[in-house]
Amino acid sequence: MGLYAAKGAVLVAARLGLGHAATRLLLHMALESWDDTDNPGNQPPRRYFASRESSAIALGYLAPDNGSESAYHSVKRAIAELVASGAIERVSSGHRGHNAEFNLLVDSRKPGGHRQHETNVIPMLRRGGLGAGERPP
Repeated sequence: MGLYAAKGAVLVAARLGLGHAATRLLLHMALESWDDTDNPGNQPPRRYFASRESSAIALGYLAPDNGSESAYHSVKRAIAELVASGAIERVSSGHRGHNAEFNLLVDSRKPGGHRQHETNVIPMLRRGGLGAGERPP
């Protein structure tokens, strides 16, 4: 489904410095959405509308705990962080019988297309000591 959106979500999460839960939820949202308009359900690209319980599973709450009050608050906090950081925008709020909908503000174009202001390399900071691949002989 959202392979390219998920790749874009990884970059967005790193650039925005998102927390662990928000990053997990953003990746889940990207994988559950469509990359483009050419999809079987004619859904808008990068639109997430799964249930709160589905979002809770992405945060590590397995059934039946994914319907708990704790799971609800964890999802709510992660969504608040994603909205505040500009990673997603709320399209509609959830209410009885209808799930909330969100637009993911990530790039989901296939490789080979021109990506504005984007590189495929994220510089990694060295914090001293030996890193991966720098083992002594």
